[in-house]
Amino acid sequence: MFPDRALPLRRGLGAAAATLCLMLLPAVSSRMMAQEAVSLPSAATSTQAVAQEFSFASDGPTGPGWSRPDEIARAYFHEQLPLLFQRTIRLDGDVPGHGKLQWIFTGPHAGFTVELTGSKVRLVQRFYNSTAFYSGQGSSPDKIVHDEEQQYTGHARTLTVVMDSHLSLRVLLNGRVLLTQPCVFDVTRHQLMFTAPRTEHLVVAGALFAESTQQASVTVTPQQRHQTMIGFGGSPSIPAYEQLSDAGKKQYWELLQRYNLLLDREYPMGTQLKPDLSNFDHLSDATPHYYGDNFPNGEVSSFEYSKHALALGGEVIYEMWALPKWATKPYSGPPVLDAWNKSIKITANPEEYARIVVEYCRRAKERTGSAPAIVGIQNEVEQPTEVFNQMALTLRRELDKAGFQSTKIHMADASYLYFGIDRAHALKQQNPAGWAAIDYTAAHEYDYQEYFANPDLYDARMLAMHDASEGKPFIATEICLNDPHYQEPSYRISFNVAQLYQKNLTELDAVSLMYCWLLLDVEQPNFGASRSLLVPDRSHGNVPVASSYQLRVLGAFSRHVLKGMTRVEAKSSNPDLMTAAFEQGDRASMIVMNRSTEAQRLDVQWVGHNWVQMERTSFYAENETTTSLPKEVIVQPGEIVTLSTFAVN
Repeated sequence: MFPDRALPLRRGLGAAAATLCLMLLPAVSSRMMAQEAVSLPSAATSTQAVAQEFSFASDGPTGPGWSRPDEIARAYFHEQLPLLFQRTIRLDGDVPGHGKLQWIFTGPHAGFTVELTGSKVRLVQRFYNSTAFYSGQGSSPDKIVHDEEQQYTGHARTLTVVMDSHLSLRVLLNGRVLLTQPCVFDVTRHQLMFTAPRTEHLVVAGALFAESTQQASVTVTPQQRHQTMIGFGGSPSIPAYEQLSDAGKKQYWELLQRYNLLLDREYPMGTQLKPDLSNFDHLSDATPHYYGDNFPNGEVSSFEYSKHALALGGEVIYEMWALPKWATKPYSGPPVLDAWNKSIKITANPEEYARIVVEYCRRAKERTGSAPAIVGIQNEVEQPTEVFNQMALTLRRELDKAGFQSTKIHMADASYLYFGIDRAHALKQQNPAGWAAIDYTAAHEYDYQEYFANPDLYDARMLAMHDASEGKPFIATEICLNDPHYQEPSYRISFNVAQLYQKNLTELDAVSLMYCWLLLDVEQPNFGASRSLLVPDRSHGNVPVASSYQLRVLGAFSRHVLKGMTRVEAKSSNPDLMTAAFEQGDRASMIVMNRSTEAQRLDVQWVGHNWVQMERTSFYAENETTTSLPKEVIVQPGEIVTLSTFAVN
């Protein structure tokens, strides 16, 4: 629940990330022009098959139909574009001097157009899904957000458009990149349009090339075993949950069970907690949590909610954020900076802190039948290392004294993974006893957004956290997006979050993945799409609905990776085919993500397991399952395919 404010400047912002930040600054509507013409190379001879031919004649017949009385008939390519793609058209000759060829790509919110003339190429991105984008011209809203062009010399014979997993949109002529822009929205269809004087005979002809499928293999070595999973989940906004209708609450629990999101990470009563600890679950006392102009979501527990999660086989994770004032004390020691580079003025009182957590465990045991499986030291609050040490030691002592020896402890959550690395090293070096009292390392991963367009650059940080954990299992306690540049509710954005899930599982050996919010009360949809898996739909009777594509991409992992399954080593022949494999007895699952721009024909080498179900997740498929497996499994660009030896609904 990183606060709703701008991300502070963080260390480790590399050149690639800094460049992307500049590219994603508020878009301009004025056209950017490259002054120097680029000399095109000769087009290479292509052996690609042809998918569809096209031809235009400026003095030819008009297009049939309504509203375009004198327009040359367009060419429509009847395919559903995958998330990631490379498409190339061949041109049999130059675009005539008075003509213009437009390659138009459209999606549910926005689109882009590549304009080609005999001397320049232009790339324009536009949004059209709101009346706020209407400029006063034309018959529909349309706002240009990126507009660049490049002059060229030579003969354009191939025009290529690439949308890749780096949130990049590229235009190539004769194989040379001429234009590159960031792009965060989805496109699904494309067409060609030729404009030229109708009084002249100007011709453009060519063909769209067919795309090929690559062969890729995945080899599983079950003898190489890694972490054993606890599960998946997140934090519910209890005020949002209480707004659901009875039917909505029923659907909510059905969704959590279907998606195996059964780890209930409490967002408990904090600053408003009374000294007598009587209001842990008093909804009216919930500490407000604000996002933009949305109504407040609150910090408060619900034992009834936790009881539901436990009944479905879930577990409760309890961790306080800001402590009530009476559980803190002034701090005047050596300077300690928080995530915003501000010196802390107060610290936790370890005895009072432990009293709160232990009493919550008692109440939970009484009301739900079970104490939390795990308690965290503190969420997103910086403390001197010696205070964290005392909090861990005091909490372990008091939990044991109260009979909660089986309740585990995870280290204090930092907002950023690099803070978590520093925190782990400091605790080990300065306070070995406090380190020994901790069962799990943990951290939020908001700093992933620094590398969102180049996820592999985050690997070094993840591996450093893995090393800092020194064998303690890691919990990814909070994942979501709060950078406004990425708050587009597209599958394109969600897919790059899915890359983080795969990296957590295979590089950090995470035993649990938790999204920030499971359910959040919002009016402004960008907050729901970026921070919560579900939102209440007031237009259909206060029932929960997916806020974006984030639910389905997490479900591609969570639905088939069950508690108790162990990750086994899986290697792909293609680094852009990301994999993760798990097994427990005769149960086995493999997740395969294709982040390349080419379809991959999959060959899985895993002795002893026969798949009985395949699940496809993409822009077009919401965790669609089948038990009729094809002879060949082909993973489309941007698709996640999950294979398993057991069926889920």
